[in-house]
Amino acid sequence: MNRIDELQERIVRDFLEMGDGFEQYAYLIELSVRLPGLAEERKVEERLVKGCQSHVWLDMRAENGVFDFDADSDTLILKGVLFLLRDIFSGQPLDAVANARVWFFEKTEIMATFDADRQKGIGYIIRAMQSFAAQHGGK
Repeated sequence: MNRIDELQERIVRDFLEMGDGFEQYAYLIELSVRLPGLAEERKVEERLVKGCQSHVWLDMRAENGVFDFDADSDTLILKGVLFLLRDIFSGQPLDAVANARVWFFEKTEIMATFDADRQKGIGYIIRAMQSFAAQHGGK
């Protein structure tokens, strides 16, 4: 099992210990305050994720074959999601990020608490990260 899958397994265990989707939703809000966020001057148009109904900014970097990013959103739930994605993707090899299957949402009840637009937006965020990783050295 690769490192990204191991981290997703840990997330799934944490969320399943919580109970139902509403408790998991509340936990996402708790995680949102742990995301460092971005300074206002870094929240620029080029960093906005296209297609999200909320504002999501990704400040992505590729250094020495490793993916890293900072992020922010104008909604607490997405900040919680960004915290989790940062947990599994930051510090990982570019090719691992580019080719990762993000499955932890499916194994928890998180996605069931989101409407279709929010689910699509999360997909756009993941695709933006994976596209960046692929363009900067991931295969």
